[in-house]
Amino acid sequence: MNAKELIQLNNRKSKVLTKENEEYYGKMLVYIRTSIGISEQQSEELLMELLDHIIEAQNEGRSAEDVFGENPSAYCNEIIKQLPKEPGKSTGFFIVFLLLQLAGLIALINGIGDVLIHYFKNNNQTVYIGTTFVAFFILVVIIFLDVFLILKWLQQSVYKVSNKVKDFFSIFFIVIISLLGMIFLPRFIPPFGYAIEVGGFVYLIFGAATLIISKWLDHKYHFTK
Repeated sequence: MNAKELIQLNNRKSKVLTKENEEYYGKMLVYIRTSIGISEQQSEELLMELLDHIIEAQNEGRSAEDVFGENPSAYCNEIIKQLPKEPGKSTGFFIVFLLLQLAGLIALINGIGDVLIHYFKNNNQTVYIGTTFVAFFILVVIIFLDVFLILKWLQQSVYKVSNKVKDFFSIFFIVIISLLGMIFLPRFIPPFGYAIEVGGFVYLIFGAATLIISKWLDHKYHFTK
């Protein structure tokens, strides 16, 4: 049973939990799933095992806290340390798959923008390969950094008292800084590299082709399980 099937089975089985056990297990689930670098397959198998223990205890009239104690974060940290890391090769292929999808989406957005702008004025459609690659690299770094920060924030907030105002401004700060970086940092990159004339329709064709290829690769190699 792969990770996707385990997630679906987990969702079905967890419906029998009492409200108290569901809240306890839900926090463990988020804490473990937001752990970075561990094997997704192994973490889902672990969550299924934990759920089975809770259901068994519930049938005996005991709670999840009776099974795993009053400090579930410490318990989760101990079992996370024992989980194997995601294989480097699988992680690498998955990152390439995500980059293909991101490049396809950016090309489609640029293509649509160029086509719409072209109806109102003649815009410069010269693209410098070197500049484009550096700008794309900056965008990728910002996105991956955002994902990392948000996952860590979610994990740390599971077992802490929520402060809605602080949480809002934390997310707001991350979003604003990221958007400013995506918009303004590429503008500081001087034009360099091979120059080509790329019309909006070329962007659209490249974006659509890239997304189709990434979907085909996902279907063949199951990057998203």
